[in-house]
Amino acid sequence: MTGVNGPREREKTRVRRELVEAALRLFELHGFEQTTVQQIADAAQVSRRTFHRHFPSKLAVVFSHEEDLMAQLLAAVDRRPVSESVLTALRAALRDFLLDEQDAPARHRQADTARRARQLLVGNPELRRENFIGALGRQRAMALNFAARAGLPAGDLRPQLTAAACFAAFGVGLDHWMMGADHSIPALHRVLDRAVASLQQGIDIQGAG
Repeated sequence: MTGVNGPREREKTRVRRELVEAALRLFELHGFEQTTVQQIADAAQVSRRTFHRHFPSKLAVVFSHEEDLMAQLLAAVDRRPVSESVLTALRAALRDFLLDEQDAPARHRQADTARRARQLLVGNPELRRENFIGALGRQRAMALNFAARAGLPAGDLRPQLTAAACFAAFGVGLDHWMMGADHSIPALHRVLDRAVASLQQGIDIQGAG
């Protein structure tokens, strides 16, 4: 039986990665609306049928990395000591996940994909709507993780509010990183850690008077 890291899974991962790269390149060159699924498949040298084995639509290509990143980040949170608060665990998980030298090539690819996908969002209302819908599911997954970690009911307001605040912080941090000159992984870690730290410390801002 083929394992999760066997030849079949590696080939599936390779094709999926090449489809994402081809799609982003075409979207950047010609625009999202003007690019067809067939063009993406041709650029990746696969059939349209193969494309649809990996993605239901070209919209799904843009956001496919976010599901993977959230699953990997929450797995890193789960590896933190249960005595840590959720935001302490999240900051440590971000550090462990982003700065792991063993997975550095994969992290660089993921970061580049995230940056390019976020740039596409800026000028495309359809993509922003689709991202909002998908983000609700990822936010709920984070809220459930936080609730389980704290021993709270899934419907408790606190983990839901904390997860929503974290998603807002991630969005601000990613935009800051995307628009900056330094697109390195350490720069991404610094800005995301600072964003979550601001939540942890409290974000009320004193008046100037």
